[in-house]
Amino acid sequence: MTRRWPLRWKVALYAATLAVVATLAGAATTWTVMHYKELAAFDQRLASDGQELFRDVANFEGGWEKNRSAFKEDFIPLALRNHFIEIRGRNGEMLYHSPNLSDPLPDDGIEKIHTRKVAGRNLRIATFHQGGLTLRVGADLRAVNRMGWDIIYGMFAAIPTVLVVVVVGGRWVASRAVAPVEDIRQAASKISAQNLDQRLPVPPTQDEIAGLINVLNATFERLQRSFEQSVRFSADASHQLKTPVAVLRAGIEEILTDPETPAKQQERADALLHQTHQLTSLTENLLMLARADAGRLELQRVKFDLRELLDGMLDDARALAEPHEITVEAEVPASLPIAGDRTFISIVLQNLLDNAVKYNVAGGSICIRAKIMNGDAEVTIANNGDPIPLERVPHIFERFYRARGDQRTSGHGLGLSLSRELATAHGGTLSLLRSDSEWTEFRLRLPGNL
Repeated sequence: MTRRWPLRWKVALYAATLAVVATLAGAATTWTVMHYKELAAFDQRLASDGQELFRDVANFEGGWEKNRSAFKEDFIPLALRNHFIEIRGRNGEMLYHSPNLSDPLPDDGIEKIHTRKVAGRNLRIATFHQGGLTLRVGADLRAVNRMGWDIIYGMFAAIPTVLVVVVVGGRWVASRAVAPVEDIRQAASKISAQNLDQRLPVPPTQDEIAGLINVLNATFERLQRSFEQSVRFSADASHQLKTPVAVLRAGIEEILTDPETPAKQQERADALLHQTHQLTSLTENLLMLARADAGRLELQRVKFDLRELLDGMLDDARALAEPHEITVEAEVPASLPIAGDRTFISIVLQNLLDNAVKYNVAGGSICIRAKIMNGDAEVTIANNGDPIPLERVPHIFERFYRARGDQRTSGHGLGLSLSRELATAHGGTLSLLRSDSEWTEFRLRLPGNL
């Protein structure tokens, strides 16, 4: 499972990562600049030390050619004694070389001070000419390189401190920056279909957050108007339909009970009566959903035994299932005390049982189990008809959505949607537990106390 980090921690970690990268880049840049500066200063010191030696040679009485024996280690300036040096005459003859220099310094013909690797060491090779003498110096660069490594070590040693400071400071800054967003989230989470008139508080600052809140409030305003119009239309249409449908049903029933009505006309009237029953059920469901949307669904909460309600419904379910040779099995405890609206809960159970029969197969089975779970009543209703297609499972509780795409069974796609709304109004839940080749099983959970 992917972990969801809070935004403030993300900002802090991003800032810490950026700080580490910046520190490393700074270390590389500092090392490069300091290395070249130190190298230039090193070359300058070599040139100064060479000039000192030439000044000492200029003081030889009669010139250096008459004092060749003077080129001894004691004559060499102290600053050059730690290096590898050679002194040659006009014809390239060796006048002096360092005691630690076993082989002559390589002569690559480059007069400019440069770096060469000699015997596994990086040496700075410098060549100076003056008064017929040639001075070649090989200076070890370990001291220069050591300074560069000291810079890198110092930078790396500073990284933990930088990380702590940046993470703590970054989280504090992010918390301050995210605080308005968190306020928006908490305020928005309290807005629901029952209180769409609420709005997000607009901060006094005229910044991007304030602009976002104004846009969101304008969106909520449009949603509220659309929602209220939809609920009003659904409620008004359902209410207005009840009277003409009732009149129509009464007229059809009068035709059916009239002994002078021909048998063929009675058959047609009976089909019409069935359609009016469906239309009555549709209008009542729409009216109930409209009340739920508007938050005006009034529950008559009482304590009663769910076992008694299930017993009556099981008899009806067995009567409906018998023509299709569907067996109905039940495991219900002797008592199931719950608190709720008896009428609305019966609607939920009736819808689930009707679906279990309607979407079953000939010779199939229906299994009803009920129990008390953590003080709540839990009822599961399963049938072994065809499974719900996997791509349709996420939508089965949507209004006017049919679990199966064909029209083999009657219905309007409101039963499950209405049942979930009624379960939620009771503080309970209605969910699909499984739908596979063996069973399609729904679970209704209702609170056991008022």
